[in-house]
Amino acid sequence: MKLSLNLQINKPSFQLNVNQDIHWEKPGIHVIFGESGCGKSHLLRSICGLEKISGRIEFNDHVWQHDAAPSKSISSRKITPTHKRNVSMVFQDGQLFSHLNVLENLMFSFKRSNCSQDEFDLCVNQLQIQHLLKHDVNDLSGGERQRVAIARSLLSKPDLLLMDEPLASLDWKSKSEILPFIQQLSTVWNLPILYVTHSIDEVMELADHVILLEKKQGMAKVVRAAALMDILSDINNPFNQHPNASSILLGNVKHEGYQQDGLHKVSLAEQFLYLTNANLNQLSGSQVRLNIHASDVSISLSHAMDSSILNILHGKIVEIKHEPSGHCLIQLEVDGQIILSRISTYSAQRLNLKLGMSVFAQIKAVALSK
Repeated sequence: MKLSLNLQINKPSFQLNVNQDIHWEKPGIHVIFGESGCGKSHLLRSICGLEKISGRIEFNDHVWQHDAAPSKSISSRKITPTHKRNVSMVFQDGQLFSHLNVLENLMFSFKRSNCSQDEFDLCVNQLQIQHLLKHDVNDLSGGERQRVAIARSLLSKPDLLLMDEPLASLDWKSKSEILPFIQQLSTVWNLPILYVTHSIDEVMELADHVILLEKKQGMAKVVRAAALMDILSDINNPFNQHPNASSILLGNVKHEGYQQDGLHKVSLAEQFLYLTNANLNQLSGSQVRLNIHASDVSISLSHAMDSSILNILHGKIVEIKHEPSGHCLIQLEVDGQIILSRISTYSAQRLNLKLGMSVFAQIKAVALSK
């Protein structure tokens, strides 16, 4: 699956130029990330035809827009008008039809697509909105509205799903309820997804690939597009400038006899992590993605045997970055993967940490990402 963009968006406060091919080798989530005002939402709106642009948009060899003089290759293919682009968008505020109840909102998409009744039932069950079907949309909470909005988009059976900061206006409880649904969307529904956010935590939770936008002196552009894991391997990546800098570890769930204590074992290459996340019950043997905040990782020169911290991993220091805040960002290689630790510069000096040193990473908290 391929989305080709060569476009320009002109606004009073900025100009966005994008010349980028976005590839999905398999269904997944590509996150568009950048500071407020750099054109992230405008870019999504232009893809689904809600924004005036100059340039070209193609999706899987279908020409969605081409406002230049047509070339032979373009003229031989029909340009798909906006209303026939099989793309759906989830907005920040849901944008449900207020004169229709929940079921009627869903049926609006269902009746206009080739969605089956089984898929309708799967959608309603997966997003846990069965009990809301007869409710007026004006009576829904913010989290409920977004679940209905996501369901309505899925029932249109799009070839491409766009999500414009769907969690931005929600409280932490609603976000924590909806994130697991979004994590599964691309695989369950076999969908390529473009997701806009300014939240680093959402990038870490959801992204397979990241498209970084940057604006300088009123000009915005793509400065990097790459797999999230490739970006995180660089200690100077933009996410690491944030207090919530994180790393991601990939592991496989192992079920063992101590699980009655609420613990679940995740294997890396040779070492293990222990989690208390109940969602792992149904994931035995499968690969999981773990999000670990750098501030939750401390460093020791020896393996502590008298600590309540269960997750202690042996690793080697591969990068040390001194920060103006009086902290050090330490990059460790653990079982062939990278983990970050943010400690005080004083602690780094007291331990005399150096490149290549063998140390132990003590992890206070591990979050199941996807």
